[in-house]
Amino acid sequence: MLRNIHIRIFPIFFLLLTGVSGMGQKQNVRFSSPVHFPIYLSSNFGEIRPDHFHSGIDIKTNGRAGEKIYAIEDGFISRIKVAVSGFGKAVYVTHPNGYTSVYCHLSRFTDEETAYVMQQQYRHKSYTMDLSLPAGLFRVKKGQLIGFSGNTGNSFGPHLHFEIRETRKEAPVNPLLFSFPVKDTIAPRIYRLYLYPESPLTLINNRHSRNIIRTRPAGARRYVIPDTLVHVTGPFSLGLEAQDYMNGSHNRCGIYSFRMLLDRQDFFYYTMDEFTYNESRYINSYIDYREKVKNNRNVIRTVILPNNRLDIYRKVRDKGIVSLSGDGIHRIDFILSDIHGNTSRFHFYVVKTERSVTLKATPPPGNYLSRMYWDRDNYYAFDGFRIYIPKGALYDTLDYTMKIASPLPRSYAPVYIVHSPYVPLQKACTIRITPDSFPAGKADKLLIAEVSNSARPKARGGQWNSKEVTGKVIHFGKYTLLIDTLPPTIHPLFPSGKTDLSAYDHISFIIRDKLSGISSYNGYIDGKWALFEYEPKKDRLRYYFDKERVPAGKMHQVKLVVTDERGNEAVYEKELYW
Repeated sequence: MLRNIHIRIFPIFFLLLTGVSGMGQKQNVRFSSPVHFPIYLSSNFGEIRPDHFHSGIDIKTNGRAGEKIYAIEDGFISRIKVAVSGFGKAVYVTHPNGYTSVYCHLSRFTDEETAYVMQQQYRHKSYTMDLSLPAGLFRVKKGQLIGFSGNTGNSFGPHLHFEIRETRKEAPVNPLLFSFPVKDTIAPRIYRLYLYPESPLTLINNRHSRNIIRTRPAGARRYVIPDTLVHVTGPFSLGLEAQDYMNGSHNRCGIYSFRMLLDRQDFFYYTMDEFTYNESRYINSYIDYREKVKNNRNVIRTVILPNNRLDIYRKVRDKGIVSLSGDGIHRIDFILSDIHGNTSRFHFYVVKTERSVTLKATPPPGNYLSRMYWDRDNYYAFDGFRIYIPKGALYDTLDYTMKIASPLPRSYAPVYIVHSPYVPLQKACTIRITPDSFPAGKADKLLIAEVSNSARPKARGGQWNSKEVTGKVIHFGKYTLLIDTLPPTIHPLFPSGKTDLSAYDHISFIIRDKLSGISSYNGYIDGKWALFEYEPKKDRLRYYFDKERVPAGKMHQVKLVVTDERGNEAVYEKELYW
């Protein structure tokens, strides 16, 4: 799991002193900025996101779409992607030095790129595109315009998501290793210390439970806890809630270098230089997942669970679990640094306490239905419900539990409470639910729904197979069966009685579905397929008048066909003039 990194450029004594391993510039690589204005970041590389690490940096664009974006080096456009989610509109430029730069959430491409993409969209009759381009089609020079910033895809404010990847293995690399001019004089901030018992008999401050202790500043870039002495019995691990910040931004960023010392000797150490997309979901074993889901706190843990395949760790002793040896007081230090060398320090002391003095009661064994192992396939059946948890889906061996609750008013099975939403999964599990009953002829409308106490049920798909609905879920939680027989809705964003749209340059519609979600949409002008752009976060479908393909100055027959995930179809037709 541990590896050596080839990008070190600072003397080894400096690295050991600061705990920073990748500061400064990549050797022999110089890129220009993708923007022609000062770079301020709203997010950095490796920031903790739901179920993944942030794979690039988010560059602020003054709250506006349409800022010019430039190639950072000579190369060629090797890929253009258009998606309704994810990166939205994105351009990939492959460079001869072994790296690929990626520019995401664009509002639009250059005119030449747009013409090529539209040609492919009409050819395939699809708005979404993932185009691999030959090397000679779009060659670019350093500093050449390649697109305009925007807010497409899973973006909730105009910005540029920018990545650098190793071309050969498609691995994102921290862009701030390449000397981009980002001002940063702010050190990471440390908020809470977490201590976790790692055996059934471990006590921490006389309790067999997770301990959370707030930190407080104690001078420049130093932190302490109110009582610096912690009493422990048995093995334990640690966690730290911390965030980094940068000049010109109030956004929370991820920690670049995280180092822990036990009695002034390295015990746990990682740097956020690079990772692969296959690794990214293992973030759920790197953090305190319960704290993230329940309280939205980013707590980095030292423990390395059995199915943690992350390759960011530089040194880990005893799988990150501390077992104190001998009597006396032991010192634990944390050294957190950003990529620019700003460093914060925190230390406290632990003392090993004799069990006969501090033990109050032995924790009772937990009640569970089945033991599920992380390194093998697991099955369980429970009164109309079956689950298959594949090998590698769990991060550690699990004592599996579940319960049955009453059906919802319009559900066709009980609500199955599948283990706990605070336990993460690396891979999807297969669940099978047998309905109590359902309307005749509506079996294909059944779907698995995830139930929440605070929001409407979320459709999770599934297929009917003559006696049950089978589907895949990526989280433990509450599941039942619902039926979706209602078609989507289509509402034009112009007055219903208006037919003359010659003063407009486009037409827009709001399309929504109440349960299973939009599966497909197609728009037709005068009986021919037309390019409608879909923006799910706004439920908006838009067609820009294309005079080359559809002549202006006449009446046109507009038709929309929108289908949801259960095959329910809505159709809109109207004659409009432009």
